[in-house]
Amino acid sequence: MADPRLNGRQLNGRRMRGRRNGRRSPGISWLNLVAVTLIGTGIVVALIGRSTLRWSPPPLPPASAAGRPGQSPRDLPGSQSRAAAHRVPAADPASIEIPAIGVSAKIIDRGLNRDGSIAVPPLRTPFVTSWYDRGPSPGESGAAVILGHVDAAGIGPAVFYKLGDLRPGNRIYVRLRNGHTAIFETYSVALYLKTRFPTARVYGYTSWPTLRLVTCGGEFDPRTGHYLGNTVAFASYVGERR
Repeated sequence: MADPRLNGRQLNGRRMRGRRNGRRSPGISWLNLVAVTLIGTGIVVALIGRSTLRWSPPPLPPASAAGRPGQSPRDLPGSQSRAAAHRVPAADPASIEIPAIGVSAKIIDRGLNRDGSIAVPPLRTPFVTSWYDRGPSPGESGAAVILGHVDAAGIGPAVFYKLGDLRPGNRIYVRLRNGHTAIFETYSVALYLKTRFPTARVYGYTSWPTLRLVTCGGEFDPRTGHYLGNTVAFASYVGERR
């Protein structure tokens, strides 16, 4: 497997501009795909015999979506709205709701592990999601990232099991700890091999508030106990409510 680390030069010198406590986050040079791979760490799907899954594989996004994130509604002609003047006040996220796929979950703050990989929720709490707190909070300019498990041994489907079923136009509601709720609209969902994970596309700076949801997906390798890919949902901020 090729070295998954991407440095600032490879990303044309761009740095993440997400803020936390008034500071800009560091460049994404240290982002490591091992971080995303950790979503599947320890997830050994229970088998019947040698090859039969006890539950169905997670849904796959349309094959046509792979390799491109689609076009954000913010960038489409005539899509300018009043939401541009009413961005949600910055605050840490508390919970996420995705009615289209039946998600209602708590969000915890997670940063980096000691090895530089992105921390994810522990497998003992597979229905909890985590916000990458070195980046912007949902509703701030930039790409906010929320991660969740797809499944867990002895439990079955987890919080983001149906992430691949999201389609453009589906709404995502992120409640913040200041009482506001940032509303996002999905504009693309894609599956990527972990060896080709688009780090810059997922974590890179965006001038408009955007959201990325990340989980494992694709083909499951029973030999290693890991999924070979990651499902990523891309969404754009469309408003807020109290």
